[in-house]
Amino acid sequence: MTDTATFPKATAADWRALVEKTLKGQPLESLNRTTFEGLPIAPLYVGDEVQPTHFPLRAVDADRPWDIRAQVSHPDPARANAVLLADLEGGAASGLMVIDPAGIHGIAAGSAADLATVLNGVVLELAPIALDAGFHGPNAAGWLATAAKGSPTAKLAFHLDPLSAFAQFGESPGLMSAHIEAAANTAARLADIHPQAGLFLAS
Repeated sequence: MTDTATFPKATAADWRALVEKTLKGQPLESLNRTTFEGLPIAPLYVGDEVQPTHFPLRAVDADRPWDIRAQVSHPDPARANAVLLADLEGGAASGLMVIDPAGIHGIAAGSAADLATVLNGVVLELAPIALDAGFHGPNAAGWLATAAKGSPTAKLAFHLDPLSAFAQFGESPGLMSAHIEAAANTAARLADIHPQAGLFLAS
């Protein structure tokens, strides 16, 4: 049985020398490549000495017809923010915030300040943010608009959709006509503030 502890630990310089030996005078950098998506590929990686670089997919191809959307539903807004940032840095191009003021089925957000906490560090002009708030849609849409500080170029999707909430739960708190009217009024108000935002969701 061989004791691997007796082998000397190879350094990055050792590995580089081995690679350059096979290149016959060409520099190691001559092997650098770039993928179709614009991601760099180095010929040699040395583990913990290399820090990963994250590329927002939206910045790579803003016109692509598909999306990678991360759903965030941790009840604590600060923890939800950490999850959202990790997902965006890890390859997601947008986020879907599930809102439940009670904190049972989603983020326990009850104000614009709570949503601002969730969105801290998110560049809303690059990373689209959508809502899943059920019957809380009109309130959540107002909170999101306020958290976005009125940026007309923020890529938001308010997803007002009381009919799907009714289909999911089989009942509504109050008259459905009131929920539909509230959604319509909210959309009319926010359409001028955020002209690029998606207002309704047809599910």
